[in-house]
Amino acid sequence: MARLVEALNRFFGRVEILALGLENERSAAEAALAKGMPLEAREHARTILSVLPDSAVGLALWADAAEDAWLDQEVVAALSDLAKRVPWRADVWLRLGRAGQRVGWDGARDAIERATSAPEERDAARLALLDLSDLDLAAGDAARAQRWLDRIPAPLTTVPDRDVALRRAECALAYGDLDGARAAAETLGEPTAIEGRAALVLARLALAEASAAAGFPGAGASAALPPAVVGRALDLGLRALVLDVPGAAELCAALVAASRDVLVVDRVRRVVRAAGALDEPTWAAAFAFAEGRRDDARKALARGLSAGDRAAAAALLRMAVETRDVGALDALAARAELGGAAAPPLPPDLVRLRDAAAMASAGQGSGALDALDAVTGEGAAWAEDIRRSIVQAWLPPADGAAGDRVAAAWSDVLRELARTAKLLDRLDLLAAIEALAVERERPLRAAVVGEFNAGKSTFLNALLGEDVAPTGVLPTTATLHWVAWAPDPFARIVMRGGQDRVVPHAALKDTLRALAAAGDKVARVFIYAPIERLKRVEILDTPGFNAPDPDHIAEARRAFDEAHVAIWLLDAPQAMKESERRVLSEISALGVPVQILANKADRLKPDALETVLAHVRDSLAASAIASLTPPIAFSARLSLKGRLGDEAALAASGWAEVEALFAEQIVDASDALRERALRRKAGRVAAELAQVASARAAEDREAGRRARAEADRLRASAAYLRRERRALAAAIDKALEPARRELASDLRPIAALPEERKRTDASVRAYVQERLVARLSWPLSAEIARAARAGAEPAARGARGADEGGGAPSSRAAAHVRAVLMGMVAVHDAPDELAARPIEGVVEAAIDAFAMALSAEAEAPLPPPASAAVELRAQALRAAFDAPVAPANA
Repeated sequence: MARLVEALNRFFGRVEILALGLENERSAAEAALAKGMPLEAREHARTILSVLPDSAVGLALWADAAEDAWLDQEVVAALSDLAKRVPWRADVWLRLGRAGQRVGWDGARDAIERATSAPEERDAARLALLDLSDLDLAAGDAARAQRWLDRIPAPLTTVPDRDVALRRAECALAYGDLDGARAAAETLGEPTAIEGRAALVLARLALAEASAAAGFPGAGASAALPPAVVGRALDLGLRALVLDVPGAAELCAALVAASRDVLVVDRVRRVVRAAGALDEPTWAAAFAFAEGRRDDARKALARGLSAGDRAAAAALLRMAVETRDVGALDALAARAELGGAAAPPLPPDLVRLRDAAAMASAGQGSGALDALDAVTGEGAAWAEDIRRSIVQAWLPPADGAAGDRVAAAWSDVLRELARTAKLLDRLDLLAAIEALAVERERPLRAAVVGEFNAGKSTFLNALLGEDVAPTGVLPTTATLHWVAWAPDPFARIVMRGGQDRVVPHAALKDTLRALAAAGDKVARVFIYAPIERLKRVEILDTPGFNAPDPDHIAEARRAFDEAHVAIWLLDAPQAMKESERRVLSEISALGVPVQILANKADRLKPDALETVLAHVRDSLAASAIASLTPPIAFSARLSLKGRLGDEAALAASGWAEVEALFAEQIVDASDALRERALRRKAGRVAAELAQVASARAAEDREAGRRARAEADRLRASAAYLRRERRALAAAIDKALEPARRELASDLRPIAALPEERKRTDASVRAYVQERLVARLSWPLSAEIARAARAGAEPAARGARGADEGGGAPSSRAAAHVRAVLMGMVAVHDAPDELAARPIEGVVEAAIDAFAMALSAEAEAPLPPPASAAVELRAQALRAAFDAPVAPANA
């Protein structure tokens, strides 16, 4: 920036200096400045001011000399007086603000803001806007920094403004807008050897892009990033470090702490040693962390924190987030309570996270999840870990253990599932969740499955020791039969669209035959019997999978959803057909445990039976289908005879082995099998909820993206209107000529009234106001909106497409314009004259009001969509159920 005295010499001339005989002092002062002798120049300037205290030239000489001599207090004093003489000079206010910053003067920022609005020295006003952006960036207010940049006019040439682009990239990185940062960084290109700040921006951008691509939250995960990315970021970061760019040390220290490359660590150590900074807490901690000495790293940072080292506090905060160290957060919070700038208060996200971690440790999982819902920025990955650990801890063990702890765990899980289903309006899943709560209190459900005529009902009767289940007739065995315990024996036939029937066991077969003959449809048959085994295990007797009726096959498949374990009966003489392997694979894919039994063993000789069993085992292995135990061969027909009193048939049936298997693998393992089934069913619900929640969240994210793009368009439009309002006012005023002619026609009835009455008659003024607002407000608003859209066309194209709307004024903006017009009529002595002459001043005021409305709309806070938190909780539920579960009989 040129010396102040040179600019003011041209402006003021030297008349008063010459008149008072001070020209020699002025010349001597300028000569001393040119020779690099500021103290001598200072003395000559003070001599001028002793004679002429308000001399602008003398004050400028004093300010230039004091600045060269690093006498910042005197610079502030000189420029404060000079600013009173030339308040329109942006360069004076800018230098005053910068000097004031160096000495901690309270008015420094105000002075820089005055420089932005001074009409002279447009270059100085631009520098002032850059300085204000830097101040807000340093304070962590990227949004406000961006607004200062919006006020800088675009360059008249095709060469982009690198200073503005650099800060736009910093702003975008600060609030996580990688697209915006990338677009701004393209302007920067490859930084030169002395552009440390640009190098730091490119380093941060490279890490942020790679972290986003890898699914990591930031540079803290750089150990998992491609070495080439980390290497380039480190090269750029070290360049910024050598050039003493603020923030470079923190970035390089973070890269070192995350690195496990000995060569990288040694390279940085040499640079830091050369700078004499090895013992600084931040660097000591970084090298200790890189070498796996986490405790030493924490101690080094704690030492820096105690000494009031702000960089150490930032590094400790970063380490806390990266290593999930609640203790480090506690230390930072305790230090912050003592006050001071060394450890500012924890960011709100980390306060919530710390509270959630404490609640989770105290067993208050639901409250912790509620607190974690609000953690969306820094610490989001940590919050996800805590969220998943809470839900994982809720899940009861899969070994079937009973007790209050298991009951409480399922209560927590089901409550969270129900909450998510309600938030997503999935009442069907809510009903399924409520059914799971009831299912927990019911006995194990074992489905007897297989193809038609495999002997399923006969096996069921043998298992129960009574001839309960109907056998041998297609209409009866093509329906699902549910066998459960009751103190008295009876059967309930559930009809489709009709009244249920309750009959004794002896009448069940005849009743089913009669219903079939009459064409009545049976939905399900419940068979109740006072058999002790049924208190622990309920049996589902399913239709055959090769039944001729597709409805029967569908009914058999529905049994998979209700069963906790399946017993598959093969027809031994024709075991493991392709159709059976296909359905068994389906059951296995659903996660339902299966026990394979080969029925009708009495129809084969021993050698043939052994060959069949070997074939069954080989087929199961080839199809990756597991059986609870190796397949067993038996005869259900002989078993039933034996259970009903024929001891010889019982001995020949092979039932003893089946009975032992059923007792050990199913009845005794019923709790474990039921737990596995509940997990499986709840997991399916959780997966569907997570899918729905992710779809909703994706829709909301897209809506948020569009809203942010629209806000950017509005900001760009507002900045353009403010910047070009004078030129726009003339063009818009000309475009209003047709509307003014209509207004003039409306005002003819009052044209002949005396001027005094026009000014004083309230009814006349009201008429003028009503007509003026009616005729001009909408055309004026529409013209301003059209200009705003044209001025911010790239933003409009990104927000809503080049050919889509955006030209019509919003209701807020139109209301601002109406207010300007109404106010204009209220203060104008002869408002009817407004129809007869240009109103560029009014249009300028309307443009300002319109821009203000656009800015207000752009800055209106967007409520965070609840779907984001719901998605995270639903994903945590799904992840918990996706975790591997040990086999029930392990």
